[in-house]
Amino acid sequence: MDDMLKQLKENMDKTILKDLDFQDVNKTAVRKAIYSTNKTKRMRSLYPRILSLGFTCIFIIGISYYGMEKLGFTQNDKPISSQIDNKEVKSNNEVQDTKNIPPKQEENYENMKKEDILTKLFNTVDYFQSASGKFEIYNKYYDDSTSKANVEYKISLKNLIGGYEKIINIPDEKVVGAQITTQEMFYNDKKIWRLENDDVKTYYIDDYEIEPSREIVKPERVFSIPINKMYDSEDMYRERPPSGVSGASLFPYEMGAKYLRFNNLWEIEKQNEELLGHNTIVLHGSIDKSVVDNSQPDEKSFRFWVDKDTGILLKYEIYNEKSEIISYLHPESLSVNVAIDSKQFIPNLDNYQPMEVQERQYKDSREKDIEVVEHADSIEEEVKAVLSILRSKVPFLFEFSNPDLKIFSASMERYKDYKHAYLTYSYKKEENEIGSGSRLIYVRAYHKDSVVSSLGDFNTEKGEELDTFTLKGIKWTVFEIKDNPNAHFIGSSGEYKYEMVTQDVSIDEVKRLLESFKKTGINQ
Repeated sequence: MDDMLKQLKENMDKTILKDLDFQDVNKTAVRKAIYSTNKTKRMRSLYPRILSLGFTCIFIIGISYYGMEKLGFTQNDKPISSQIDNKEVKSNNEVQDTKNIPPKQEENYENMKKEDILTKLFNTVDYFQSASGKFEIYNKYYDDSTSKANVEYKISLKNLIGGYEKIINIPDEKVVGAQITTQEMFYNDKKIWRLENDDVKTYYIDDYEIEPSREIVKPERVFSIPINKMYDSEDMYRERPPSGVSGASLFPYEMGAKYLRFNNLWEIEKQNEELLGHNTIVLHGSIDKSVVDNSQPDEKSFRFWVDKDTGILLKYEIYNEKSEIISYLHPESLSVNVAIDSKQFIPNLDNYQPMEVQERQYKDSREKDIEVVEHADSIEEEVKAVLSILRSKVPFLFEFSNPDLKIFSASMERYKDYKHAYLTYSYKKEENEIGSGSRLIYVRAYHKDSVVSSLGDFNTEKGEELDTFTLKGIKWTVFEIKDNPNAHFIGSSGEYKYEMVTQDVSIDEVKRLLESFKKTGINQ
């Protein structure tokens, strides 16, 4: 199956997870975390993607935590902070034993209109200085797999900049041998530390630069973002720190962009409801099918509990047609404008080893300059939108029209002035199959002089030449794939090349389907 991220409800590779490694708790962001600018988005699924985002997010999909008893953490499970023996930490970060106590947050009991709550939800960075809390996040997917994580965090947006996040990933009970995993993330105004607390304790350090403040974002600006760009439009949202999974609650920009997009489908259910000592406004609505992800196709309705004073999404629940919960964020605690000690945002790296990070191994070093321009999968409306762009931008595009094939994903990449088209088709997909199905044809088209990615589905070890033929003006050569029952088709027509890789589809079936493989790109 095509790689379907089970990520947090908002996928977030270039947004709240942009500075982090994807872990098991971030679903919809998901999906977008499958690849960053220089990654291919056509990787086969690795079942089961235990959360995200998924979440699985989504995506979702390196994340983190904060806490300590009086400042949001328990004494029995303290974050590793204060004593800093790491020389790099000392030399690059002058840790000052300073504290900051923000003003007490006052609860809001005034009636709010839709416009009021949307403005706060999309601009939460303006309405609190610091926060600490804990919550549990859960997702159930199309194949009955589940993901759950306990998240603990502390964050400071003003004066003393920094944060801490801890995620305990609780595996699906049906996955034999799966173990609980724990990740932590610390950051201040100079560095980000990612810590893996498994059998071998490792850490990784990145430089961090605080984002400049942006202007207030109006709801209409957010809702103008195309559905297929919701998780890939960072510059359209307000700024936010590298808050990981906790960002789904503290900075719920994509959650609002997805579920509150259609004004006529949701309502204010209750103006005032107390939750964990905070006054919230309760929103309830239906979910338009255009935003439903195939990883959770049973989404039918939702309920949000939004803190009226800050816009923080304190709690949410997503329901199926039977009103059963299939996704939730349930809080254990939330404290706003808590006291801050900057030492909490620096880890103690005793007993930790540097994480070995392997760079991508390209066959051609020029592949680093390949840029992903468009991508969509799973959601039909998103895929159609990208297909429309491909037809207008890639004049040599060919597509199948045979009814046995259904488009699952579409992408456009670019190397310098050359554009590449990628399509994934599901073949004779059964009604009970969700996602891409198991029988697939991967297609790509590009100029013969262009550099294309050597990673992903087209990275095959070709064996014996099995067949050659010409059809619809394309001369095809068919190769076996070593140690694999599938085949790799390579075709050429003038200045352009076409490739197809099969997955559980025979060569004879592909040759029959090629009768419907026709040019759809518009000459400019």
